[in-house]
Amino acid sequence: MSDIHWSEMMSVGVPILDADHRILIGLINLLQRSIGDAEEYAAVGSVLGALKEYAANHFDREERMMQACRFPALASHRRTHAGFVGEVEKLQRRYEADQTSVRARDCLTFLNRWLIDHICTSDMGYRTSLIGHREAQDAGGVRPLVGGTSMQEGEPNVDWRRLRVLVVDDNLNFREILSTILGAAGIENVTMVQGLEEARAALSQGGFGLVISDWHIGAESGLDLVRWLRRSDGPAATLPVLMLSAYEGSERRDVALAAGADEFMSKPITASSLLDCLARLVVQSRVRS
Repeated sequence: MSDIHWSEMMSVGVPILDADHRILIGLINLLQRSIGDAEEYAAVGSVLGALKEYAANHFDREERMMQACRFPALASHRRTHAGFVGEVEKLQRRYEADQTSVRARDCLTFLNRWLIDHICTSDMGYRTSLIGHREAQDAGGVRPLVGGTSMQEGEPNVDWRRLRVLVVDDNLNFREILSTILGAAGIENVTMVQGLEEARAALSQGGFGLVISDWHIGAESGLDLVRWLRRSDGPAATLPVLMLSAYEGSERRDVALAAGADEFMSKPITASSLLDCLARLVVQSRVRS
């Protein structure tokens, strides 16, 4: 099956809701491309985590907007939304019990049905009620769709729009998962590379605020990139680095930190845990400088 491409026929006429729906289409395409991939199970877990956060934030936004314009079918939409959340939670429970029990195809069947039956059909019912309704537009807000930071009171917020991130990962699907999560949080300046030579060339140009690197990059190791960074001269030597790995274990975390990484996370990831981690690294970097 080929990728689903956004078209104006899918638009509900409300930019912020269309942007949310585009993210769902992106997640569907990521699952499609992950079928048979070496990291399919990690991709499925990460997408399920993103879907849970997508549902919580998007449905809350959509329902607030419908309530503000007194849309008569709000109760019906709430029931349908609850059904979506229930399906995602059921898949997540299966995945947590046994990662190999949930394949990308399992999720695609459910999500493609949702895209056709709900977004392209039911959601079109509120178009005329929401378009041009100022109170409903204000109720929608502009906050990021997925993730969010759990910074302690008194700590500075992170302006995601100003953060420039380098992602180093040889797996296209996982690069796109990260791109989707970072983009949905408002991080627009993301450079993706798939090898250490490209990463070193990009870092030599400067301007990055943070590095996310996979542990295994083809036959190479992200640990070598971290060691190279820490031996380099200038600001790059202190860049915060998050190391990712498809393999769990406290020993892996210890090795990554010993090599010079600032933080370690095992795949699959969730949007909230990733963004919380990045926020901590950015704040810690400010304190050091």
